[in-house]
Amino acid sequence: MRRTIFLATLVASCALGQQTNAPPKVQHLIGLENVKRNAGGTLDIQNGAMQFKGKTEVTVPLNSIEDIYVGTETTQGGGKAGTVVKTAAIAAPFHSGSALTLLLRTKVDMLTLTYHDPDGALHAAIFSLPKGQADPLRARLIAAGAHAGNLAEQHSDKELKERKSQ
Repeated sequence: MRRTIFLATLVASCALGQQTNAPPKVQHLIGLENVKRNAGGTLDIQNGAMQFKGKTEVTVPLNSIEDIYVGTETTQGGGKAGTVVKTAAIAAPFHSGSALTLLLRTKVDMLTLTYHDPDGALHAAIFSLPKGQADPLRARLIAAGAHAGNLAEQHSDKELKERKSQ
């Protein structure tokens, strides 16, 4: 019995270890050349470059990245079905559908990169990631050689904005 539990725990920990090493799935919102808006793919770090792999593959050298910004956003999930449900909720009597639209909202992390192309022009790319994945990816990019501002400054700017909105 103990061996079975030990083996199950070992297999589960190995599976979790493989999942953490996998490149995060992202949605490219805007900014990468020749990549459509809202294109899905993965972000990986290999050979001194950040690689977006989707239908189109784009490589950005890490030494050309000037800064990396991290934030969170609230979005409406559910895709086309969510849009239909939201439309039906609007027609519900006595605003009873408004609670349903709250259930469709999800929080996502936003990762924004500013970088220079080979000609020296400044560009920015914005990606949406599942909640909690932007900060570790930012840390991996910096550890691999990307330039970035102080994360504490970013958080203090965020806190300042929150205080102003209250």
